[in-house]
Amino acid sequence: MSVNISENIINYLKTCKEPQAIETIRKNAGISHWNAALSNCLELYIAGTIKGMNTSKSWIFWVEKE
Repeated sequence: MSVNISENIINYLKTCKEPQAIETIRKNAGISHWNAALSNCLELYIAGTIKGMNTSKSWIFWVEKE
């Protein structure tokens, strides 16, 4: 997992009010490949850093607001 990509994902999700799909996260976090965005999001999800849910269409992710 790339630290820079992970930080970009977390920073982007902190600005969002709603859960975000992988493609939206990819574009707004400056990630070039969809698979890189998904794998980093899943690693952050497994580590408990972000929240996620597998929907009927794809994964969505968010950060718990404190």
